[in-house]
Amino acid sequence: MFDILDNGAILLGNNFTIDGHYRRLFRVITHFHSDHLLELDKSIKECSSIIATPITLDAALVLGYTIPKHKRIDLDYGITLDVLDEKIRLEKADHIMGASQVVIKTDNIELAYTGDFKNPGKGTPILNPDVLIIDATYGNPAHKRPYKHEAEILFSDYIRDALIQGPVRIFGYYGKIQEAMRILRQYDVDAPFIVSGKVKDLTNVAIKHGIKINDVFDEKSKEGKEIMKDGWYISFKHATEFKNRNNTATNFLLDGWILKDFIRRVDQKSFIIGLSSHADFQDTMYYIENTTSDIIVVDGSRSKYAKDLVEYARKNIPKKDFIILPKL
Repeated sequence: MFDILDNGAILLGNNFTIDGHYRRLFRVITHFHSDHLLELDKSIKECSSIIATPITLDAALVLGYTIPKHKRIDLDYGITLDVLDEKIRLEKADHIMGASQVVIKTDNIELAYTGDFKNPGKGTPILNPDVLIIDATYGNPAHKRPYKHEAEILFSDYIRDALIQGPVRIFGYYGKIQEAMRILRQYDVDAPFIVSGKVKDLTNVAIKHGIKINDVFDEKSKEGKEIMKDGWYISFKHATEFKNRNNTATNFLLDGWILKDFIRRVDQKSFIIGLSSHADFQDTMYYIENTTSDIIVVDGSRSKYAKDLVEYARKNIPKKDFIILPKL
């Protein structure tokens, strides 16, 4: 009733493949990061429907995936869809906008996959299926963030202080950029946001779906150019552009792998900040300890730390059964 293939496809029930391609009736997308959109073009051709939250499906379009209307199934959180004697439900995952956990009920067995998440028990509901498949991105016991509960306010304070010196550039991956925008507005950092390209388009998706981000301007627009001349603004760029940065602004790269310290200086005008959209090791263990699931399947297709997580969990939670898939 469940499996994880070498290509990253999560198979649940009889009809669903998640975050990877396999020729089944339904392809489910938990969120729009590239390692969860694997072979989506194949799924669009070979699966009858693509299921995800409306934000995720809109974001996939921005990223170049054309899903025909008759194949698109927009499924909001908490809504159960009955298909071919199985039921599917998406639950929130606190990761990036639109991210979800997937619950499949089939033959009186409930199966679930967390996808990427953080804040279990708070922003991410802890599920209680018969079998739980869990992400293990930060699966090594050393992967702990001592600052995680203060990360959002620390991030906002560093950006606010940097704005005193002039413009700021923030570099991050799609989805994390929009989360950074939301955090800054939540903590009353009110400098205008300057965007372009896919960052602009994904920000428009976020705003369309009610995420509280305001005062966003296209860098090519008349207003955007005037704001940039004034020199008080925050510009957002994809993480891959960090290598092309210059010292005309204070530069911040968002990187979840900065674990021990929240901020690291790269050069006089550049820093790496540990703003992560993933659970650390402690949060992953918290999810496992608090779910009633007795069978825990650890996703080894997207993390090299699945074995570390399972070795630790078997020693500390002997009443649960742990499996790594695909088999190492």
